[in-house]
Order: sequence, then structure tokens, then C-alpha cells
Amino acid sequence: MFCESGYRSSIDAVAARAQVARQTIYNHFGNKEALFCVALTRAVKEVFTALATDDGDYRARLFNFGMRFRQRVLAPDAINMHKLLISEASRFPELAKSLYESCFVYSRRQMAAVLQSAMDKGVLRREDPMEAAHILMDMLVSHDHTLLVFGCTELDPAEEERKVNRSLELFLRIYAPAAA
Repeated sequence: MFCESGYRSSIDAVAARAQVARQTIYNHFGNKEALFCVALTRAVKEVFTALATDDGDYRARLFNFGMRFRQRVLAPDAINMHKLLISEASRFPELAKSLYESCFVYSRRQMAAVLQSAMDKGVLRREDPMEAAHILMDMLVSHDHTLLVFGCTELDPAEEERKVNRSLELFLRIYAPAAA
């Protein structure tokens, strides 16, 4: 509902879509802002499930994350939500700050923890893991996200794997451990 109608979606409309009573939503979430934040936070957390396990090939885990991350962040509903959040940020500054923390900062911290672990194991060169998280995640989506926000293009699904592979190739080259 929020993706379709924005933050102005009524709780009644959300309850009708969820096939629950309006009071059920208030009992579970307290208010619309909390529901909105929980919905976005859950979507962000789902993206990181590909990195949850520590087994397997590190590059393959990053590749799976990169594909899932691009799919989620560059999806039409995510782009619409981004536009909505930008347009409503001045009207709802506390909500904007809360969403920034629960989505953007959370995702960067999750990635930084994964990269820190790789640095501790010697898979990556020891650097600032938060800076590395910003770099990797921006490499994965930044340019295409900007194009989609401004409505300049549609992405070619056939290019997704190549873009993720190229981003990882460059990132892993930047953060390669020093030669012995």
C-alpha cells in the first residue's frame, strides 16, 4: 500500500489489504509510522540473508548478495518508495530520520560487519569496514539507481550478472590482501 499510495496510505486501506481489523494493526505496531518502518526494515533485512552464513566461497556469497541487493533496491516499487521518501522528508523529518537509520545505516552496518569478518580472516585487506561497505554497495547500485529515480532508462535484465561481477571484481581488487 505504501509503495502504491505513499505514506499517506490510510491504516484502513492497509488493514483491508492485509484482511485484518484496523485495531489489529494498532495492536501490533502502535501507529502508522512504526508499521512503515517495520515494513521497510524487514525488506532490508531480507536482502542480507545471503550473507548470514559464513560457509562457502566468499565471492559467491557476495555475488548472491549483490544480485539480491540490486533486485530489491532497483525494483520499481523500491524506486517509487525512494521518490516518495525524498518528497515527504521535509514534511515528516522524524520519519525520514528513522527510515534513514533503519534502512540505509542498518544495511551499511550489516555489510561492514561482513567485511570486517573477511578482513579479520585475511580474505580482504584490513581497512575501514564501514568505508568499504559504502564503496561496495554504491558500486553495486548507485549509477543505475540514479538513472531509475530520474526515469532515464530501464535496466537490461541480461546485464545484471555482468554488472555484479564487474563490481565485485573491482572491489576485490581494491581490497585484496597485500602480497606476502
